[in-house]
Amino acid sequence: MHPLTVMRRWLGLVVGAVTGALAPYSIAVAGCGCDKPAPALAAVRPFVGHAGERITLFSNQLVEGEHYKVEFASLDSGVTDWSGGKARRKRDLADATFRVQLEVPVPDVPFGPARLTIVNRSAGVVMQLPDTEFTVTAEPITLHDFAESITRTGYQAGIGRDGTLYIPVDVSAVRDATSFVAQGLGFGLAFGASDVTMYNEQGFLMQRLDPNTPELFHIASGSAGDSHALAYWRHEFRTYRQEHRHLRNRGLSDDPAWHEDGTRHVDHDHIVVAIRGTLPDGSAPAAGNTPPFTLVLTSTPDER
Repeated sequence: MHPLTVMRRWLGLVVGAVTGALAPYSIAVAGCGCDKPAPALAAVRPFVGHAGERITLFSNQLVEGEHYKVEFASLDSGVTDWSGGKARRKRDLADATFRVQLEVPVPDVPFGPARLTIVNRSAGVVMQLPDTEFTVTAEPITLHDFAESITRTGYQAGIGRDGTLYIPVDVSAVRDATSFVAQGLGFGLAFGASDVTMYNEQGFLMQRLDPNTPELFHIASGSAGDSHALAYWRHEFRTYRQEHRHLRNRGLSDDPAWHEDGTRHVDHDHIVVAIRGTLPDGSAPAAGNTPPFTLVLTSTPDER
């Protein structure tokens, strides 16, 4: 039997086990909504991004209205590319303080750590961030709330300087409760619950997998040469989307990061799964591109 066929059957068993464990859980326990703690003050936010994603840089040296260029340098590969933008004064998601910030799209550079250098025609180098502060990774994988199996052969993603793997997903089409299961075939990455963290593209910490409360997830060991498998349940978001605007009056302001009432708007649709795992020899993955592997993702409707 083809190994992918075997894997899909095995993943179905994992989903069933997770579904049973999750029955008592509610939306409140999953920790959703726009009341999450604000992201920390930072020189760049988010700290991981994909080509075309807009990131924000902060420096006291930025001047409102000035144009700047940003060099993204992959020091390991020797490849660089440039992006640019105009500095604007906006509220910072971290503390709601108005400060000058520079928003630029991530250019097409190799996956992995990237050094960021902001330059200005008159001021020269304004700020330089080491490649420990930012990682380039793959574009998001679009997920759905219907039964689906996605197989990405030759898949690669970015690994940060500290060995953390970043896999982005787009769940904007997921309205109903759904169980997701993912595994990397041909990439022997082992990890536990405490090694998995989820962020959004704004830099908010969305969720940590708490080993003491595994009701929302399940991790199972893979075969030799394959990664561990992660099964995760996402509750229905249809109710949240309806209540967000109509019952809580949280329409978006001119700045989509903020509501009209002055509170922060948290993006629940664009998530980065960060995994700090180990390889079979006990080492962390090397920074840069992952080796090509087959990523298998399945979704199963899971209404209760």
